[in-house]
Amino acid sequence: RTSFALTRTMQALSFSAALSPQRVTARAPARASSTAAPSCVRVTAKQVLEGKVVSTGAQKTATILVERKIPHPKYIKLMKKSNKFAAHDELEQCKVGDLVRIEACRPMSKTKKFILKEIVVRQ
Repeated sequence: RTSFALTRTMQALSFSAALSPQRVTARAPARASSTAAPSCVRVTAKQVLEGKVVSTGAQKTATILVERKIPHPKYIKLMKKSNKFAAHDELEQCKVGDLVRIEACRPMSKTKKFILKEIVVRQ
């Protein structure tokens, strides 16, 4: 009786193996050396804006008005759009009316995300 049950089990196993496809396991490729740069690193250019200093009231901070001209979506006429940015001025060298160039950096405070790069035209 045991040999009959064993034969029956072997037949069932061979039948189910014939029906199901072979299992294929995928192995991860070998890792490159740790000295290689990761593929997720991106090199991006820093944002540089040019504008006029409108305020230097706070310590080591200047408020810069950046104007740009964009066409109206429907009428195509050029319109002036402006934004104010707070920029870090370490040496407090810019004065109201100066034309300056600012560059994006890590946030220094809630509103200050630019540093003074250079003064283009002194007033």
